[in-house]
Amino acid sequence: MNNEIAEIVGITPEKAEIIGLLCAEGSYQEYFNSGWEYYRNRKKYYFRNKKRSVYLQFANYDKKLLYHFKKLIMKIYSYNAPISFDRVRIFKRDVIKDLLRYTLYGHLRWNVPKEVIKGIRKVKIKFIRGYFDGDGTASNTIRIFSNNKDALKQVSSLLNSLFIETTFNGPIIRKNREPSYYIYVRRKNQKKFLDLINPISKIPHKKVL
Repeated sequence: MNNEIAEIVGITPEKAEIIGLLCAEGSYQEYFNSGWEYYRNRKKYYFRNKKRSVYLQFANYDKKLLYHFKKLIMKIYSYNAPISFDRVRIFKRDVIKDLLRYTLYGHLRWNVPKEVIKGIRKVKIKFIRGYFDGDGTASNTIRIFSNNKDALKQVSSLLNSLFIETTFNGPIIRKNREPSYYIYVRRKNQKKFLDLINPISKIPHKKVL
């Protein structure tokens, strides 16, 4: 039943997690190049001038998280996205087009999609898990970071809707850097947060206070 409701508002929990990961560590790339290209059906080379290429990528140094992202893409889109030591790239146009329906990607461009904000509980949880695995920490305290103030406030509202109390902090000003912000999960809610979100990558090495 839950999956049926999720589909009505246009998103499944697994897709929400993909989008959360991309909001944290994703980017959309578009470029043009020129050169000779071989067409197998014609058995001939043709010169392509300013050929447009696009891709979405998720970048992270945690191999476990990269393979988790790749697995999610395969499950939802039946697409075997290529993986390298620090990123997974999506070249398939239909997959890119679908993911761009929900939000733009880039550290100052993303927003929490309305389909997540209005989604069922599990959709919200999975989006938060994706974003937290990308841009959060569970070392001593639980914090979630971004330079995107308005979007991070949306994440804070999602957590509050799940009855996890937070405080919003910032701006933090550093020389030659953009202002940054972070959500702090209050100590009394930190175990609840970890049990509910069940992160893939950001697992505390020692007990959270």
